[in-house]
Amino acid sequence: MEHASTRKTWLIVLLVATIAVAGYWQIAIEEAVEGQVLIETEALETGDILRTVATSGAVRPLITVEVGSQLSGQVAEIYADFNTPVRKDQVIALIDSKTFDSRVLQNRADLSVANANIIVQQAHIDRAKANLRKAKLEFERAEPLAKAGTLSESEFDTALAGFESARADLTVAEAQLENARANREQRQAQLESAEIDLERTRIRSPIDGVVIERSVDKGQTVAASLSSPVLFKIAQDLTEIQIEANVDEADIGNIRKGNRGSFTVDAYPDSEFTGFVQQVRLAPNEQNNVVTYTVIITAANPQRQLLPGMTAIVEIVTGKSEDVLRVANAAVRFKPAADSELAKQTPDAGENRQGRSAGPGAGRRMGDISRLKTQLGLDEDQADRIERDVREMFSGMRAQFQGLEEGDRDTLRQQMRQRVSAVFEKHLDAQQFSQYQQIQQQTEQTRTGLLWIRSKDGAIKPVEVRLGLSDDRFTQVISREVVAGNEAVTRIREPKTRP
Repeated sequence: MEHASTRKTWLIVLLVATIAVAGYWQIAIEEAVEGQVLIETEALETGDILRTVATSGAVRPLITVEVGSQLSGQVAEIYADFNTPVRKDQVIALIDSKTFDSRVLQNRADLSVANANIIVQQAHIDRAKANLRKAKLEFERAEPLAKAGTLSESEFDTALAGFESARADLTVAEAQLENARANREQRQAQLESAEIDLERTRIRSPIDGVVIERSVDKGQTVAASLSSPVLFKIAQDLTEIQIEANVDEADIGNIRKGNRGSFTVDAYPDSEFTGFVQQVRLAPNEQNNVVTYTVIITAANPQRQLLPGMTAIVEIVTGKSEDVLRVANAAVRFKPAADSELAKQTPDAGENRQGRSAGPGAGRRMGDISRLKTQLGLDEDQADRIERDVREMFSGMRAQFQGLEEGDRDTLRQQMRQRVSAVFEKHLDAQQFSQYQQIQQQTEQTRTGLLWIRSKDGAIKPVEVRLGLSDDRFTQVISREVVAGNEAVTRIREPKTRP
């Protein structure tokens, strides 16, 4: 008991000593930094930058077809089950066909009757033609006799009436033949319809694929009075799958068709699969005031490991730069305190960058003649003409810019960029204009930034650079004034004063 008490006492003494030492060092550090400015820096370095968008989505077959029945009836046979591979037009189920068989037989009999009726009507026509010839001969013999006065008028009228009656009988017989033919066509159509219904009792696969769902059993009755009941779901070749990923509206602007994506599923946590963005669907999905867009990612599935319905955790690569100069994001975000001496060194360009981007002068950065003159190899005449036309264009559009809403200003800026491009195209040859377009494309993919570089002697100066691709740690730096190894300021801790 005494031993346990002694041990407890030593533990308390050790804890108190540890707290005292920690407090001493904290006070020592605070006293060391009192009156000093602590400058934290990160060295610029060469490396890779990979920008990704993380999301998730469900694994789906490329094509899924729901196979239904157009007829009501009892399922007589089932020839396919879950996971059964099927070929196009293969019979996978059979609806009881007795009723449809009898309809086919009945319609065939009706068609035979219609064919026989046509033969009868053709015989009636032949008889009507014979009667017409006889009546015509009698009329032709009676007509001269009546003119000669050797035949009474009543006998002539009888011969004429017999001739006209025989001609009318032929017309009626011909009409009855046409009616019989129309009736045969009707019976033929009814027979074909009955045969189609009989064929529909054989449920066939519309595609090559595999059955992923079966919704009926043998003996079950299906009703197709209002809508076609779904009997099977067939997925086309599962060696190719797609992922329907939901991407937040803040990230959708960086995603393009062809972007590479990698993903994992819980079933294979140690395996990483690769796919490519096939489609960015324009229809938004809004839920609880959160807007997302569906991105379709296709991937190979040769081993059929990925099954429909699995949840995939996806990373879509939206940008990649290899072996570039990069700096920590904290250096890009750093700004000296407004009342500090460093703030006074900020270039006017840095101070007024926001103001310039809001007005029509923003287009001047695209038409910076002094910069482009060297890059494009412009002669003095070209440079003067381009500068004159650009100045006139900005002067004419400045009045339009005043009083516009921000959305309208964006539209006007776009028009200005197009007009600047037209000015350069007018005064440059084909090769120069191609170089100009490349420069502009690079400019649009970068932005102006300001880094605070500390030299070896401790002096800090601002350097304007162009910033390119960013990820969660680094930002690409494009500049001739900074190189790998330069120290960029990320934080300045002001001197502490005791109360």
